[in-house]
Amino acid sequence: MQVKASSNDNQVINVNSAAQERAAERAGKKAQKHNNTKSIFAGDLGMGMQNDLITQRKQRAQRKALKIIGDAWNGDRKIDQTIVEYKDKLAELYARRDENMAEIEELDEQKEALRQAYGVQEDSQEQKDLELLEKEAAWRRQTIIDDEKAITLTDEEQERLAEIHKQGLTEYQERCMKLDGRQGDLEVDNWKVRREIRSYNAAITSTKLERLKFHDMVDAQKNADKVLEAAGKEVVGMLIGEAKDHVDEELEEQVEEAKKEAEEKAEQEEKIEERKEKQEELEARIDEAKAEREEQEARRREAEERSREDAELLDSMLEAGMGGIGATKADVKAAIKEMLHKMKLLEEDLKGSIVDDKIEDSL
Repeated sequence: MQVKASSNDNQVINVNSAAQERAAERAGKKAQKHNNTKSIFAGDLGMGMQNDLITQRKQRAQRKALKIIGDAWNGDRKIDQTIVEYKDKLAELYARRDENMAEIEELDEQKEALRQAYGVQEDSQEQKDLELLEKEAAWRRQTIIDDEKAITLTDEEQERLAEIHKQGLTEYQERCMKLDGRQGDLEVDNWKVRREIRSYNAAITSTKLERLKFHDMVDAQKNADKVLEAAGKEVVGMLIGEAKDHVDEELEEQVEEAKKEAEEKAEQEEKIEERKEKQEELEARIDEAKAEREEQEARRREAEERSREDAELLDSMLEAGMGGIGATKADVKAAIKEMLHKMKLLEEDLKGSIVDDKIEDSL
């Protein structure tokens, strides 16, 4: 048998256990705190009394629930025992029926052995008369076996039976009829067996249906659950104050832990952002240095191009005889620079005159 405990009862047990542990812990701390003064904390005595009351209330509720279920179980067990007894009786009846059928078959074999021993042919008049005598015996037995198919004798059969009984039975027929009488007894017994089998099967079915109708075990389980639930509510009421303190303490710890986790997460995000900014700054510096290198390379190529052009121009001027007879390459180069300088000044003057013209036009 298994007794369920309701969900409220489980909660009560858990709350009670936790409350007792916290009460014991606080009691220990208070006892240690006041140990030097040899004082007694009255709250410790109150908690002990409360725990005793809780234990007693739970034990009474459990005993009551067990009694409810136990009573129903005993009644249900009696029903089960009755069904087992019915089934045992059925097994005996089936075995008895099978034994009777086996003996009937064995008697048929003995009849066949007698027929062969006496040399009676199957289609002979003696054999036919024997079969008619067996039918007459079965016809007489049906007054006892009232649920069998009716056996009737025709007028011709009755006349023949009168002749057989008048002239007397042969030795073969007498011996076979003795065997047939035993078979008749076995058939009557099997008819009684079949009636008992039907009776016991009907009783088992009726008992099971009656059990389903009243379902005592289900009702007992529900009643037991109600008892435990009521006890659980009462115990919860006794422990609600202390449970609330425990919940508040745990909630405060959870809040502090959550704040700490949030701060750590914010700090990690800030570090990640700083690393990201440094990475972006480094990439910008790399891009800037790369652009500067490309600009320097462009200026270098431009300077090389100008140097090459100056060299070509200088060679051309020397070949053309610029600078006069006896002028050196250095003199020609200096003359070229002066000419370029004048040309640059001239270009600036031209730009200035264009600007002046535009100013005058606007005026």
